[in-house]
Amino acid sequence: MGKSILLITLGISVIISLFILKLNANSKEGLDVSVNMFEQTQARLIANSGVEIFLEKLKADKSMLDDTFPDNSLLGGEYDISIQGPDTMIKVTSIARFQDATHKTIVYAKADKIPMIPGPGAMYLNASTVSSFKNSGIGGSVLIDGRNHDIDGIFLNDGINSPGIAVSGDTQRDEVIDMIKSNAIDQVIGTGTTPNVITINNETDWNAYALQLVENPDIIIDTQDKIQTMNNWGTVSDPKVTFVNGDISINNSVTANGCGILVVNGNLSINGDFTYKGLIIAYKETTIEIKLSGTGKIIGGLVVAGQKIVIEVASGNFSTLYSLPTMNHVASLLKTNRFQIVSWWE
Repeated sequence: MGKSILLITLGISVIISLFILKLNANSKEGLDVSVNMFEQTQARLIANSGVEIFLEKLKADKSMLDDTFPDNSLLGGEYDISIQGPDTMIKVTSIARFQDATHKTIVYAKADKIPMIPGPGAMYLNASTVSSFKNSGIGGSVLIDGRNHDIDGIFLNDGINSPGIAVSGDTQRDEVIDMIKSNAIDQVIGTGTTPNVITINNETDWNAYALQLVENPDIIIDTQDKIQTMNNWGTVSDPKVTFVNGDISINNSVTANGCGILVVNGNLSINGDFTYKGLIIAYKETTIEIKLSGTGKIIGGLVVAGQKIVIEVASGNFSTLYSLPTMNHVASLLKTNRFQIVSWWE
């Protein structure tokens, strides 16, 4: 009897030992699987992030095309990038390494260029802006000319004319005309009678368009400290999308000029020399105060879809000149603001 119990006890002990060993083996195998899965996931994240990082860099520097960029550190690992093809269809290959894991991602993408929507006249005022404009008005030497001009502001006399001031309703038109006449401003010219204020069928959501532009601007001016003695917001050979966000003042000691698309959200006060070639859009809660003692000139178009605009010229002069050639020129040279993913393989 005693021997039987001993044999049973020993048998059970052997079974329990084998079971414990099996559990230990399973635990070790499970740990290995978990570690391997973590390493593979981390390598995948590194490879995919590498693609996004270099697509972002490529927007600003097209010289990166047809080149390789090895040994980039990220998230405790490394990745290599190669970029092939023109920006109309590029191939980005990212190979990442993390611990013992490797992951490869291949992405095809094409340039998605910034759309250029020309302003509907030398100046466009939406309904909310008109209510403030009719109260504050225009004063001093001001020219708002909807006739076509070249990129240097020279009148072309080619028969292409747009409104001097465009508005979205007849009530707004009458209010603006009354304001102009009461201030004896006769330099609002364009498609017909003077002062030339025309009702148009505006189908563009300028606020939505402005938001699209400011998702990824080339230049951001969001503090007064970024306004220097000389500001260059794009050139004719290299137009830029500039976003002025906040309360910014261009005073007598500052000269600013630029070319491209200028989007303003905030209070922009101009009291110095200012020249811009392209399209200026004021949106949301924007207040633009142009109080000149110098020379201000916009060659292209001005769209005011914000809260308020004030134009007061104490000395010097201000002009906004419609220029289809300028806006076409800007449209042809604006760089890519993003890449559209066509296919993604990993």
